[in-house]
Formats: sequence, structure tokens, C-alpha cells
Amino acid sequence: MGRLKRVAVPAGGFRSIAVLRLSSLGDVVLTLPVVCELKRAWPEARITYWTKEEYADLVRFDPAVDHVRPLEVDARRIEDLVSMSAELEDADLILDLHGNVRTRVLTFRQRAPVLRCGSWRLRRAASVHARWARLAPPPRALDRFAQALAPLGRTPANPPRVHAGEEAERWAREWIAARTEPRVALLPGARHATKRWPEEHWLELHERLRARGRALVYVSSDTDRRTLPRLVARVETDAAADWCVEPLPRIAALLSGCRAAVSCDSGLMHLAAARGLRVVALFGSTAPELGFAPAGEGHVVLCRHEPCQPCTLHGRPRCPKRHFRCMVELRPAEVASHVEKVVASGFAGASPVSAPGKPRHGHFTF
Repeated sequence: MGRLKRVAVPAGGFRSIAVLRLSSLGDVVLTLPVVCELKRAWPEARITYWTKEEYADLVRFDPAVDHVRPLEVDARRIEDLVSMSAELEDADLILDLHGNVRTRVLTFRQRAPVLRCGSWRLRRAASVHARWARLAPPPRALDRFAQALAPLGRTPANPPRVHAGEEAERWAREWIAARTEPRVALLPGARHATKRWPEEHWLELHERLRARGRALVYVSSDTDRRTLPRLVARVETDAAADWCVEPLPRIAALLSGCRAAVSCDSGLMHLAAARGLRVVALFGSTAPELGFAPAGEGHVVLCRHEPCQPCTLHGRPRCPKRHFRCMVELRPAEVASHVEKVVASGFAGASPVSAPGKPRHGHFTF
């Protein structure tokens, strides 16, 4: 990345800081340590977080964020952004943690220093398309975002934590109190098909966990729920299983009351980890070496590392090899075994602790 030029801090400290990360769910979660470090360094500064309106509630209740500037769905054209950029003129520091066309339009010709993180796109692309080269893996997304603070001489110290707000916390307490025992959270959704575990595997995992006496709660968007009709039908007949489709703050609050989570590589995986939950993460067409393993300790990441894996940075509509071995061969029996180990290591809800064991092929403990 070359030598970083230091940014001079005003004598009285920064008074107005803008942080830009427009999407997606997991990326917004992973920027939160940067926001917390900014508030720790300059507690009097007003921090405004710019993001798409569908992710605004991820940061709205964070004590380090003073104001959220949501980008409405019908106001994301270039001409809209040019007009919005006037709102950044009062900022004396801007962190662009996205670096896409929209945020570059917003930050174009601003007088305040604009700090950006490295994208490492070429290194990440090489990890997909030139696996034979055995290049060093790119930094984690968490570390890439932290790089934006290097010119200020600051380094985030803690993993991401998402605040849900009192209404959501109260709703989750009531939801949990109405059940007989804490649940294992199952997060079956993902934006791209090649990041989703097959429905028949979720069905088998359901039966294995229920046979061991585990109560379950499925958490997803309504769109993801509609893609899993057999699983939905099974949950509807099981008194010890629920399916929860709620706004993000309520989902976040509910996750904190669960014992563990099983998740595909998705935004909800990062949300679960950011609520102190230990995650058993399932990687398909992507791979943890691309930098998106769940943040924190105590998580188990299952990845087969097939010769064709990873085949994409973000996901595909279908397996290009047509065998989908990366997900099909991640067997429910193995996943259920890791869930039991994670649950046995202690109740979640507090800071995760490391699980024992050294990394081995197809199984990584973070």
C-alpha cells in the first residue's frame, strides 16, 4: 500500500466526523470497531454514519454514533449523491470505508481529509483465480477497515459489537421468557445460491439437534424463508422450534439469548458474532482466507477447500462445476458435532473464548 501520509489532528481535536459504508450487512458490522475508536480518541466529536436505509438500524443505537444519514432507495442516483455531498462540507474528517462510485461522488472535492481503506481487490481476485500461485492471503475485512485509521496513528482494539436498542432488547427478553430453554440459532440464508447449505442438510441437522434435546430458532429474511418450504413445514410441526423474521435490531437482541449459531457465510453470521455468539460457519463457494471469517474468538469455520474453492469473491447463482461439492460434502453429522462442542464450551451472551485445537484442513478454530 505504500507509505501512509499522516493526517494532522486539529488543536482542539476533530469536531465533526463522517463515516461512509453504504452496504452490506456484514461489512457495516465490521466497520464498528473503527467508529468506536474514533469516539474513544475524540469523544467530543459528532460522528455521522452514512449507509443505506436498510442497514441504518445496525448503527442507530451505537453509543459512538451521534447521527445516522440513511440513503433512501429512491435517492441513490449520481445526481442525488452530488446534491447530498453538500451535507459533508461541515465535516473536518471523512472516512470512506466503501470506496465505490457512490462514496467517491460524495467525497469528491471535499475540503476535509478523506481517509480510505485498501480494497486489496487484486490480491483477493488472485486468491480466487490464481490459487496455484500460493500468494499470501489478503488481510481480513476487519483489518482492512482498521487501516483507514493508520494516518491518524489509531488502531481499533476490540471486535465488533452491535447495539440493538431498548425496544428490541425488551422484545427479545419477552420472546425468550416465553420459551422453556435457550435456543440454538440456525441462519440458513445467504444472498448468493452457492453460499447456501442445501435444504436437505438443514433438515437433517434439525433432526440431529432435536434428537440431542436442542431447542431451535431459525432466523432469516422473509425472502430466504420462502426458498426453504420443506424446512418451514418441518419447523411448523415442531413445538421446540421457531422461525423468526423480524427487523435487524430484534434479530440482534434475540441472538444474544441463544446458545450458539450455525450460519452460512452471510451478513447474519457477522451479526451473530457481533452479539457475542459463538458461530459454526459454513463456507461454500467463498473461503475464510478471503477475509470474511466471523470476528472474535471461539468460532468454528468449516471449509472443505476443494480444488475449485474459492470460485468467487462474493457468490454465484450456481456451481460452475455443477457438483457443488464444497457445500454438499459438508455433512450435517459433522456440523451437529461442532455445535455440541461449542454449546458445551459455555453459554454465549458474553465474550467468546477460544475453542481448543489447532487448525487443520477443512476446519479452522478462531
